[in-house]
Amino acid sequence: MKIVLPLSVAVISFATILLSSGCQKQTVARNPDSQRKNELHEKTKPLQAADLAGYDGTQLRKSVDKIIQGNDKHNKELENATEGR
Repeated sequence: MKIVLPLSVAVISFATILLSSGCQKQTVARNPDSQRKNELHEKTKPLQAADLAGYDGTQLRKSVDKIIQGNDKHNKELENATEGR
């Protein structure tokens, strides 16, 4: 019974953080590239809650953002290469 209370508090806190991260006001970007970066940041923002599980949520989010950006860059290069043929 001693473990159940702290565990339930952690689960409720984690759920609250995830839900509140989805309720933030959206900002309008003037530059489409910066809008894309904002979308990436918003998509990976829930990873920040990994801090509650003992992981470095900020580092995790940044690394996933970097992977997504690299993937998008690679896809754009492939798209440009296929258009040239």
